[in-house]
Parts: sequence; structure tokens; C-alpha cells
Amino acid sequence: MLNHENPCYQHSINKFVICLLKFITTLKNEMSKLILCPDTNISPAITSSENCSCSEMIWESGHLIDPKEYDLSNLEFLCETLPSGFFPDYAVSDMGCSVISECLKNLLEKLGIDNIQYFNAKIIEQEGESAKQGYYAANIVGLVDCIDREVSEMDVEADENGELNIIFGIDKLVLKDIPSNYNTIYRVSFFTRLILVDKDLKDIFEQNFIQGIKLVKPERWDGIHGEI
Repeated sequence: MLNHENPCYQHSINKFVICLLKFITTLKNEMSKLILCPDTNISPAITSSENCSCSEMIWESGHLIDPKEYDLSNLEFLCETLPSGFFPDYAVSDMGCSVISECLKNLLEKLGIDNIQYFNAKIIEQEGESAKQGYYAANIVGLVDCIDREVSEMDVEADENGELNIIFGIDKLVLKDIPSNYNTIYRVSFFTRLILVDKDLKDIFEQNFIQGIKLVKPERWDGIHGEI
């Protein structure tokens, strides 16, 4: 017969409750957040053109970009592939720059998402063609430390403080508690190429016929741009 007053029993119960609460929190986060990826069946692979004024890797920091520090006057991108025969609403360059259509920009602004910097951009769909205007390089501002390092499976090294913050790759992503009042879209600290969005955006994107975006559940993410 169990002795409920036994300290070992109480310790086991407390440990079980803590693990259960942590599991529920993780499950809640994974259900409420999705990873923003380009849909490679529709979204083209793009690179900076020869005329592009800035080819530096400044787009994945999660911080504001100062236009005075970089020449952003002619952000021109060339489609290396064009799976759908046209440029959709979303693509990511080889330098990590999210390039979006005016339609998607207007939708994000209408939703009140105000932590994105927009810079005019142009797209060359086919080599030799004229560049098309009406696109934007989108700099997503905001970082959240939300990777559960105890459960996630990663290629990682400790930083100078002994913290597992130098992440080279992720095989299995598990999220920890994320503040409910945080932004609708943001980058992930210590693995900043990863973008998280609220799950509510999935239905909104579908209702507005946004093309080129794939929203993936964290537990289904393949570590690159797709689903397992």
C-alpha cells in the first residue's frame, strides 16, 4: 500500500507534475506556432543579380537594418528557378532575404504586424528579361529564445559561457514556453534563419490566396525548408 506521506512518494509526484506541465506547455507552443518556409513547389530559388546594390548577409539578424550603413537603393533579385512560371508572394534569397509581393505586404500591414522593415525590391523572372517592380525585401525584426535545448536534437556547441547557443543545425525541434503577448512573426534566437508565426496566419494566407509559403509544424520540420 502506498504511503502518501512518504517524502520519496511526494517527490515522485512533484516530479511527475512538473514533467506533465512542461509537456503540456511544449505541446501548446508547438500547436500555436508554425515555421515559415518557402514552398519550393511554387517559390523560386533567387539570388542577388549583378546589379543588386547589396549582397551582404544582413537579413537574418532579427535586428533593425540601418539604411545609412548599407546601399539598399537597388535590391534586384534573379530567379534561378521558376517552378510555377511566375514569381509568387514569397521567396527567400541565398543570402536569407525574404522577398514578398505587394499583396502580401499589404495583408501583413492590414493585420497590424508592425515589426517588419520593407525595402523596395525588383525581380527578374527570366535571365535577359527586364526587372519587375512592386516587390519588397522584408526584414523581420524580433528574436525569441524558444528552442528547448534539453529535448531538441541539434548539432550544437557551447559558447564562451558554457551555454548551448552555437547551433549549426537542428534534426528535431522542440519549442519551450513563448510569451503569449509576443509578436505574430519573429525569428528564433541562436538559429535566426528560423521564422515562427502564429498558427492563425495559416487560414488568413489561404483565404487571401497567398502563394509561395509553406507553414510547417515544429515537430514536422525537416531542418531545411520542408516537412518530414
